[in-house]
Amino acid sequence: MSLAGLHILNTRPAHQAAALSAALVAAGARVSELPLIGIEPLALAPADERLLLDLDRYDGVIFVSANAARLGLDAVAGCWPQWPHRLPAYAVGDSTARLLRDAGLAVTVPAQADSEGLLALPALEQVAGLRFLLLRGEGGRELLPETLRARGARVDVIALYRRVLPAAAAAQWRALAEATPDVVVLTSPDALRHWLAVAGAAATGPRWLVVSPRMSAMAQAAGARVDLAAAADAGSLVAALEARAGA
Repeated sequence: MSLAGLHILNTRPAHQAAALSAALVAAGARVSELPLIGIEPLALAPADERLLLDLDRYDGVIFVSANAARLGLDAVAGCWPQWPHRLPAYAVGDSTARLLRDAGLAVTVPAQADSEGLLALPALEQVAGLRFLLLRGEGGRELLPETLRARGARVDVIALYRRVLPAAAAAQWRALAEATPDVVVLTSPDALRHWLAVAGAAATGPRWLVVSPRMSAMAQAAGARVDLAAAADAGSLVAALEARAGA
């Protein structure tokens, strides 16, 4: 199903937008880019460095985003010449898993690309007495560490980055506002919140394409018309748009 005639707003971070924009253009859409998430790396605290030095004592490392994978691998490389032998890695979705596999890690990834999907993995169900390291952004959801702890695991958390609204976003939106998009793609709760802040009263004009039931509920609460993609990768997003176009 072609997306010809649709104007899609891609709000992914500037360094992650190209693959989605290319897939949308290949499907026939007109694409504008408005990065709504900026990634600010955080300096490792001495306590974080000590956790990384103990990496071989963990029973698994969980990466909750592609940015956590990218920055986490860099942080590990500063402490270890190579990934500890047989240390399991878990990724929240395919884009995160791809970065880890490219670095030579064996990765387990859930079918559902969110914390709930990770918690449903058989390897993370019976975890009493095990120790995990969770790599994420500042202010991430607490569902994953809290549930693993409730199941009897010890969970240490390192925040590797902060998500911010890019300073240029408001001006970029004003430049685009005369050609209002048909659909805005929002792939994280922070992007959704930043979209509301930048677009204001115009935010609910386009349909919203989101990537989790949690985000769908947030969109509905904001009064938006919303579609839900199966995951945040380009293929899943295009498939959701094509399904809507063919409806």
